[in-house]
Amino acid sequence: MKDLIQAYFSFLEGNSYEIGKRQGEEIKKIPNAMNVILSSESIGETKFKDTKKLIDQYCPGLNEELQGFADSLNVNPSYLNFFDETLLQPGGCSLGAILPSKTNNSKTYVLRNYDLSPAISDMRLCTTKVKGKYSHTGFSVSYFGRSEGLNEKGFCVAFASCGMPVGKHLGMKKPSIKGLQFMVIVRALLENCKDVEEGISYLEDMPIGTNMNLLLADANGNAALIETYDGERAVERVNNKSEFIIATNHALFPNISRKENGMLEQSRVRYDLMENNLKSNDFISKNHLRSLTLKEYPEGLTVHNYKQNFGTVHSILFDLDAKQLEFSFGSPIHNKLCKLTVGEALPYFDLNVFIENTDYGPNFWRIIGE
Repeated sequence: MKDLIQAYFSFLEGNSYEIGKRQGEEIKKIPNAMNVILSSESIGETKFKDTKKLIDQYCPGLNEELQGFADSLNVNPSYLNFFDETLLQPGGCSLGAILPSKTNNSKTYVLRNYDLSPAISDMRLCTTKVKGKYSHTGFSVSYFGRSEGLNEKGFCVAFASCGMPVGKHLGMKKPSIKGLQFMVIVRALLENCKDVEEGISYLEDMPIGTNMNLLLADANGNAALIETYDGERAVERVNNKSEFIIATNHALFPNISRKENGMLEQSRVRYDLMENNLKSNDFISKNHLRSLTLKEYPEGLTVHNYKQNFGTVHSILFDLDAKQLEFSFGSPIHNKLCKLTVGEALPYFDLNVFIENTDYGPNFWRIIGE
């Protein structure tokens, strides 16, 4: 039996404060959203100031947006959960950058499935045009952050957790270092960088508190995977000769994998599925890439384990040359595919999404390699 939930689209244009005010007005229309966005008590003054300082340094303008949002709701910004914990949620992801030498039309694509629970996902796509920043289109996290996106320069960024997600919620790994969480990092890159090399440079001195596989790709046929784990970092650049680079939710680089206590079997299954498909074909078509998401796990990448917080909440195929997204809210098996060019708007604010749960049994959570 399928359940029906709501997803949303926001078109955000103006200066940072104006965009914050607009989102404040929008969220008043979304049932129960206030319970997630606002805390019943203020964040500690020291943490509030430290977080604002980091945001100002690496994602300038976001503090003004948060202030506009708070003013719209007539609350102090220190009551926004975003400042306290950034709501880093456990989730699974499948990521792949396929470069022009591997595609049958010599284009660069990024394939991305994001697996979570609709109850803890924004279920919200945004086109964001902040004055003085690169415009981008991507899905929001904790309303103000981004989990992935593509900007007007054809630069694409997509996040996946590396191992156990880091955060303060039950079942998460406690952070071992002080630093920014993924949703701020992804947004900062999309708004301030035009290509892979700029993205790598932007991250060099940034304090990163999350454990992640971060995929960068640009329309020039370059890509990179940045892996972070408890303060350790590794970077692998690839270009047209390498054909593709992929990641799921386990460490891929030796200095990182030594620190990781095993991996989820389903992360390895998804990784092997992508690798085998990309290696076994001379050239890859757009339709072939999309077909990987139109089959259910373990034959495909799309997962319907929603009751255990591991179902596909959105699926995207980015065309970096055309600067377009082909995407679905929820599983692409049960929901229609939409198309949007970066910087454009959808003709609606909300839409219905069908959710159907599958239980894959205890092996879905089995850890291998311990």
